[in-house]
Amino acid sequence: MYRFLVRPRWLLLHLLAGGAVILMINLAFWQLHRLDQRQAFNSLVRSNSSTAVSSFESVVTTATDPYSVEWRPVIITGSYLLGDAITVVNKSQNGTSGVDSVVPLRTASGITVLINRGFIPLAQSVPAPTTSTVSVTGFLRRSQTRSFGGAIDASGGVVVEWQRIDIPRIDAQFDGDLAPMYIQRFDSTPPEGDWPARVINPTLDNGPHLSYAGQWFFFSASVIGGWIFVIRRKIQSDKNPKQNQQFG
Repeated sequence: MYRFLVRPRWLLLHLLAGGAVILMINLAFWQLHRLDQRQAFNSLVRSNSSTAVSSFESVVTTATDPYSVEWRPVIITGSYLLGDAITVVNKSQNGTSGVDSVVPLRTASGITVLINRGFIPLAQSVPAPTTSTVSVTGFLRRSQTRSFGGAIDASGGVVVEWQRIDIPRIDAQFDGDLAPMYIQRFDSTPPEGDWPARVINPTLDNGPHLSYAGQWFFFSASVIGGWIFVIRRKIQSDKNPKQNQQFG
């Protein structure tokens, strides 16, 4: 009765159904893994961003793990290096396209840190930073890396417009050494004007990952159910030769 299951066309059906189920179950667990990562990120941001403001020099040292201190609020005082200003392109806030203005700031002790001053819409020109001594307060951020399929920055030469704040690559065209983390400004003295606007903080929710995982589990169960239905229909058809057979 079940010998038909080893015929070539049925073996192909088993292979396709099994492959689809394995793929969808892996996609479901991948979404659950992304959910775990997002929850860990949310926890880190909430914990670190709620700490008291500390001096940059006291937090970022040669022994600092950048991941453990990211999103901590820090303050630093120095002067902007206007000739080394860059922009990070392809940014968007509140549905408006624009750029982020990034300028190195050098302290009296010689530390140089990239400051993400904030967002400027494409319709606005990038305002020059102050030429006087400035105290910047902001969140510590790690160097950004290219995501899968993301735009690529030039590997050589002097670049002014960047796709991301890639500190090692920016450091390669910079005269001196940059600190291993940058600051995402949310306040400064003297204050900035209306632009650059403060970069919007990340949304701390679980996202759609749990829902997506549930969908992939449902799809895999549907494939299994469909596979069982087709086999049972074939068996019933073999028991009743007068019934039209869909599979030989």
